[in-house]
Amino acid sequence: MIENGYSVFFDLKSIRRGEFPDIIKYNIENCIDYILIVTKTTFSERIFDESDWIRKEIKIALENNKNIITVFIDADIPQELPADIQRIRNYNGIQQIDPNLIGENYRRLFDNFMISHPLTAKETFLSRRCSAYAADYGDEPRRLEIQAQNALETDKNILERIGIGGIVLDVGCAYGKVAKSRFSAQKYTKVIGIDKNSSCITEAQKIGGKFEFITFDIEESDFPEKFRAYMDEQGIENFDIIFISLVLHHLKDPYAVLRKLRKFLSKSGCIIIRGAEDGSKLAYPDEHEYLKKIINKTLQATGVSDRLHGRKIFDWLNQSGYRNIHIYSFLRDTSNLSYDEREDLFKESFSYRINYFRKVWEADSSNDEKFGDFDEMETLLALFENEFMKENFWYGEYDYVGVATK
Repeated sequence: MIENGYSVFFDLKSIRRGEFPDIIKYNIENCIDYILIVTKTTFSERIFDESDWIRKEIKIALENNKNIITVFIDADIPQELPADIQRIRNYNGIQQIDPNLIGENYRRLFDNFMISHPLTAKETFLSRRCSAYAADYGDEPRRLEIQAQNALETDKNILERIGIGGIVLDVGCAYGKVAKSRFSAQKYTKVIGIDKNSSCITEAQKIGGKFEFITFDIEESDFPEKFRAYMDEQGIENFDIIFISLVLHHLKDPYAVLRKLRKFLSKSGCIIIRGAEDGSKLAYPDEHEYLKKIINKTLQATGVSDRLHGRKIFDWLNQSGYRNIHIYSFLRDTSNLSYDEREDLFKESFSYRINYFRKVWEADSSNDEKFGDFDEMETLLALFENEFMKENFWYGEYDYVGVATK
């Protein structure tokens, strides 16, 4: 919900459907600020019970490095706590707040502790869209080419594992480069690529042959009906492979989309989801902590996609009705990379992050604060790239791939 300009999740008001534990976990993982109200009963004996929900919530917030704000109401955090939430004692907060005055009188106090900021009307709209990503913005077309090439071995490995051919649906196909490089073999008899970006589809349609590309928005409510009609026109009953590469984290509701797509998968077919995970990005030495600062700042960007989604692929599939789920991980790192290959890896993993800040600044170019955010990210990226390109600097990240059946 949107309250006083902030995008807020509060379980008693925000949960309308779905399973309580999954929704709580998802919202803590995807929030910026986590506010913990400490009363006399918060840390009672129940906190030592592993099934206690306050303990679970704190643990999730700690594990995901959230900005935790403790609000103390005539109580404090005890010395003795379970080991998995002991670190909560290290967090500062608002002391001895009067419970009768929580609200506008304490707004400024919260602003001093919070990373997130009140949303403007435009930013509120963006927050509901989940992601402001655009495949045709700036130098993104070139970065997508690099990304497709860098993940080629990962995708080939998975396709060899499942060992099936037939008719393929590539969801979020962009310019069609991934589809062409993965599914040109004869065993893939027909390949349909869909994307909501019409300029990408226009470019992809130049590939021709067994590749068909068409504009569809998979988040539209009538997508299943429209797409089924298209399948009927093409003489397609169902798909043997549904391939989704780095798409679901841009969507408002990945679960809903996966449930829609499940209807189009054959009984003997496979769905393949490839994702990424900022939490898996490692660097050494990291004495300047540029990587951590870049990731944290990205998470604060307006309209940023879910950068912590690799860990969620199993849940996406499981909660959407898929079975025989397998999750694979593939490390890509700078070991033995040439200078040019190292440069490409940096561009793939980091260059796009500036776009979120550039877009916000371009929309309000006279705003010094928004320019400052853009300038700070640009500086951090330049400093980190300088370190990244040194021969003795090691960087690694994982591709995460989920494979499942209907």
